[in-house]
Amino acid sequence: MLLQGSCHCGEVRFRVESETPYPYQACYCSICRKTAGGGGYAINLGADANTLEVEGGENLSVYNAKLYDEGDSDEVPLSEAERSFCRFCGSSLWLYAPSYPDLLHPF
Repeated sequence: MLLQGSCHCGEVRFRVESETPYPYQACYCSICRKTAGGGGYAINLGADANTLEVEGGENLSVYNAKLYDEGDSDEVPLSEAERSFCRFCGSSLWLYAPSYPDLLHPF
């Protein structure tokens, strides 16, 4: 099934295939709450990373969250998961985690 999305300002558009629109979940982790400024996101857990097509890729930025729960006060490790977002409007677009290289998680 083709999933399509874009940022709020329209500078980034993407398409990705998923076996199904499900499973979707509403993520309420501390990172999603902070980066979204609200109650989290609905996120697809099974899109095929190899099918990702992006228009406006030059307008993407990536955020690797700090894992405060895993570090001491002097050194906080960064997550390997890459949260892609529009550098103009800040809209979250998808999450990619190298630990699951075949999957992409669009918002």
